[in-house]
Amino acid sequence: MSKPKEYSWMTKDKLMTYTFFSLIILTVITAALWSAEKTPSGWNLGLTLGINALIAVGISVGLDAFLHKIAADSQLNLLSAAVFGLIVTDSYTLGVPVMRTVELFPLEAPQCFIYVALISVVGLIIFKKIVGTSGRKYVNPAAAAKFIVMIPFLDTLLLAVDHLKSSLLQVPSLSGPLGLASVVNGNGYGGAAGAVSGFGSYVISCFSNASLKAPTATMNNLISAMLLDKFHGWPGGASAIAVIVVGIGFFVIARKYIKWRITVSYLVVVAILSLILSFVYGDAGVTVRLLFELFIGSSIFLAFFMATDPATTPLTYTGQIIFGVGLAILTVLLQTFTQFFGASFIALIIMNLTVPALDKVGRQKPTTESKEPKLPKAQAFAPDKVKVYQCMRCGACMTVCCHKLSPILIKQAFDKMDIDSMIKLNADYCTGCGHCSFVCPARIDLKGAVLRSKAMLRQQ
Repeated sequence: MSKPKEYSWMTKDKLMTYTFFSLIILTVITAALWSAEKTPSGWNLGLTLGINALIAVGISVGLDAFLHKIAADSQLNLLSAAVFGLIVTDSYTLGVPVMRTVELFPLEAPQCFIYVALISVVGLIIFKKIVGTSGRKYVNPAAAAKFIVMIPFLDTLLLAVDHLKSSLLQVPSLSGPLGLASVVNGNGYGGAAGAVSGFGSYVISCFSNASLKAPTATMNNLISAMLLDKFHGWPGGASAIAVIVVGIGFFVIARKYIKWRITVSYLVVVAILSLILSFVYGDAGVTVRLLFELFIGSSIFLAFFMATDPATTPLTYTGQIIFGVGLAILTVLLQTFTQFFGASFIALIIMNLTVPALDKVGRQKPTTESKEPKLPKAQAFAPDKVKVYQCMRCGACMTVCCHKLSPILIKQAFDKMDIDSMIKLNADYCTGCGHCSFVCPARIDLKGAVLRSKAMLRQQ
């Protein structure tokens, strides 16, 4: 029997397990929180979320197993499928805003079950499996599938009919001056029996428990709605505090393999843009817009658990920062000028398409000098326990190379017999330290591929 091999302790299965349990925690917290509300259809909102989770995870895992059985090139990855199912669940808007007057998209049970199932099928088959056969995924599967299923509704979603025509409350627009309870320069509702409603009033009312009387428009109630208990929107972001705590814990555990720079740059730029818009439009104060832009469920959940998807985001640190900045700009612009408050997933799809270009930005300059990096702790794995997966695009191999090479890019060039790319990537600098293979959670033989590239170049 072959001797055990040493690799980094992190594997793709472990990373998916940590992601799965992080999402489970958020889903359970939201289900418990939302169990206090019933929608007009009579369904308990917490139960609705639980059924959505069972449908999405069940379909995703079942399809993954079925496709593996009937197609030889379909790799079995049940944990990844389960994570996908939970992402679909937590990014599907549920709940009924207090002032909703127009049906834009099925937000209640039982209709929502059909759409969650559709998104799961489309995302798993088309964007995870079929597109994945090309060697990489180009867009976030959950976001892309959601967009496809929503296409028939885009005329109302992007125009945000319900946000612009909400009966008595004439919802204030983000592209105007905002106030907590007051109407600022005509942006808000100030009629009917002397009622006065600003953007803060709208937010508190929209995200409060529809079964109860909406809380008064105070700063404490606004903070509570945005940070603690939103009863409408993306379930994954119902409690922004929970997302932040769970997300940071997840990042600490998997910091070498998670692209946390995207999250940081995204949140920082969203905050900066919010402050700029507050100044430009003359808001009554900066707090209302800032709290909304940062902690609306679609924004905070996407920042931690969708924008950091390694398969559809840049490899380099610089590329990741640019990705986060672009995502923030597009999200804020879409939310401000279309009033589509869940528009962050569309911004994510757009930024995903820029990744091939961003992969070329910020690569380390290869050198013949050798510098020993700090490596993660090692663990011995029996050869029969080493599972090889498709590249996750975590970029870990690029940060530990003694000569600052890009091992995964060299391997991809070698697989295509692309001599010119191997020359440009300086494959002949490799001295075979093996650090790239050691840290790879997908257990790809990067060292072997790079050394074979080097040998090929020398023959040339």
